[in-house]
Amino acid sequence: MLLFTDSMLKFNLFHVFTHSTTLHSTLTVHCSNHFSNLSVSVSNTNQDDSFMLSNIINSAGLSPETSLKLKNSDDGPNAVIQLLRNYDFSDSQISTLVKKHPRVLLSNPEKTLLPKLKFLLSIGVSTTDLPKILIGNTTFFKRSLEENIIPRYHIIRTLVRNDKELISVMKNWTTNVYPDSMVPNIEVLRNLGVPQHSVSFMVTNFPNGAFAKHSRFVEAVNLVKEMGFDPLKSNFVLAVPVIARMNKETWELKLKIFERWGWSKDICLLVFQKYPRCMATSAKKIQKVMSFLVNDMGFTPYDIARCPSVFNRSLEKTIVPRCTVIKILMSKGLIKSSLSINTFIMIREKTFSERYLAAFQKDLPLLLDAYKGQNSD
Repeated sequence: MLLFTDSMLKFNLFHVFTHSTTLHSTLTVHCSNHFSNLSVSVSNTNQDDSFMLSNIINSAGLSPETSLKLKNSDDGPNAVIQLLRNYDFSDSQISTLVKKHPRVLLSNPEKTLLPKLKFLLSIGVSTTDLPKILIGNTTFFKRSLEENIIPRYHIIRTLVRNDKELISVMKNWTTNVYPDSMVPNIEVLRNLGVPQHSVSFMVTNFPNGAFAKHSRFVEAVNLVKEMGFDPLKSNFVLAVPVIARMNKETWELKLKIFERWGWSKDICLLVFQKYPRCMATSAKKIQKVMSFLVNDMGFTPYDIARCPSVFNRSLEKTIVPRCTVIKILMSKGLIKSSLSINTFIMIREKTFSERYLAAFQKDLPLLLDAYKGQNSD
């Protein structure tokens, strides 16, 4: 067992295996009567189609062997591209999709691909979200609609409150999910009295944690309870996915980094209780953020412990540019030197611009340039 605090808790964090299983079900839904106006023709390819196909294949950065195979195929790849265009995929999105899953161009557009696109639209996925979902989760192209996708849809639909939440599940879904764990995992939460809104929040935002291997999920729930989390509060369903998705070695590494910066194990526990998602940050990023805020900005490790959500802000796009502005304003004596991290890093971009950029534009006309210069690096 992994000792979290020598006097308080023990953890037994095992590796989360990433194999997937196929969910079998006899339940089917027929969607052939929906969106018939978006059908695709697989004929009438021409030189323009070949040029378009070559451009997309070349831009995807595929190996020479794969590119040659796709280019030498019959008219199927052209028909697939045209179908995706009909469903509002841009050429850049098609290129990204092909790079991640080249075999999509070998799909049967009418028999295999079109029914899946129609099904997703039939449950409320917008044409704007459709490319994002399929690019983010190419397993949709590998799974059977009747035997896998539709049965999973019906199972997940019983775990959330509406189709809007279900679509959010699809956006956050990756391949590291155990379908057979879906219902048993959520049953564990419901038996503990976890409110439905918390269940929906977890399933919607962290499906890969919510549907982790059942034995691992149960272990994570028990460990989170031991750490003092209340199942009736929202932080409980924030902590469980973090533990369920992390192995022992990674957890220990992150604790050691925090300890090197002066956090005791008790402080690590308090921080995790306050904001569980901080431990979902990579060890590399934790080190970089701590180093910058302590060495470059002069904050103490305890200042950072009071605002653990800072680890989920982008170092390059948010933390460094905003700190650059704050250092300039402090050096000119225009703001006090005792600002907390919350007051300028965790606020919205509009608020930051109004409070720290626009307010001092007359005194420091180059301030905005300094901010944008750091923001573009």
